[in-house]
Amino acid sequence: MTQREKFEFINSEVRSFYEYCKEAGMTDEEMEIICRPLTTAVRKASIKRLTRAFLFLVMVIAIGYTVSQTETFQWHAAAIARMTLIRLLPIWDWTPLYYNKCLIERSQPHNVENDFVSPADCISCESIKTIARLADTNYNDVFNHHLLRGAPVIVEDAFYDWSITRSELNLTSFIGDDDRLRDSVPCRILTNIRLGRQPMDLEEIVSRITNTKIPSWFVHFQNCDIRAVKSFRILAPRPYFLSPHIPPSHFNWLLLSKNYDTYRHKYLELDVGLIIMSQLKGKNFVQLKPRTPCQDVCYTLSFELIEGETLVLANSLWEFAYVPGKGENVAMITETDWLES
Repeated sequence: MTQREKFEFINSEVRSFYEYCKEAGMTDEEMEIICRPLTTAVRKASIKRLTRAFLFLVMVIAIGYTVSQTETFQWHAAAIARMTLIRLLPIWDWTPLYYNKCLIERSQPHNVENDFVSPADCISCESIKTIARLADTNYNDVFNHHLLRGAPVIVEDAFYDWSITRSELNLTSFIGDDDRLRDSVPCRILTNIRLGRQPMDLEEIVSRITNTKIPSWFVHFQNCDIRAVKSFRILAPRPYFLSPHIPPSHFNWLLLSKNYDTYRHKYLELDVGLIIMSQLKGKNFVQLKPRTPCQDVCYTLSFELIEGETLVLANSLWEFAYVPGKGENVAMITETDWLES
């Protein structure tokens, strides 16, 4: 007999038994007592069946999770996802979402000049002609004596306790040894070297730069991936003069160059807040230009940042640009939320 025929036969027998009991004048309570062994067996069978289904589902999830953590699966999954996204490009251009910092746009466009700078603010920078250089300083000197009046400042010994010497800095090894960095994709990048199809992960970008035979090159990129941001913090640890109430940086930039001889400034679009630029190797020429409407009131500041020095500024009044120095140069810039109050 098939499963269906068995079910129909049992159903027919139960109905016949029920009709016989009714004709014999038995009450529902009496029939419940008589049928209790059968109902108990059916209930136990249902519970057993549900338990088996649950255990099977747990086993499938556990096996799936274990497989998903393997490098082979992740590599193939990433490859399939990238090929799928590439095939979707003619139908849906997802690239703007990839490069955006946020998937949900702000209700109003963020305009630094319109939102933060007014003609009345220009009085803060109208008398600033040079940048002070400090050493063995503290939070009060850096922030209260300089930043709160709009003046950038250079700290010459910000990393006197840095355990990694600048001569040992090997970016290729540094990125290759960190899983969080290898697969990270910078959200902004500018270089004179052709990088090919974008987006490109950080390991491949650095590999192309360091393996190139081009005698003169530069690159700067911004890290938005919080894992990469955390990993790069080891290059420029928290300066000793920062107060504990200032949060860690939310984004950071890396500026690299080698024998790149140019007079044209490279502009960086930095978030408004606390900006700290650490010159890890070589030097860069920095230009701080007053934002509109202060460009006719305040001076443009141009100066050299050499190895071991750190620039600190609140950039609500300043636009940032730089020119790479001669030789090999490495600098790091951190962006941190900070209110000038």
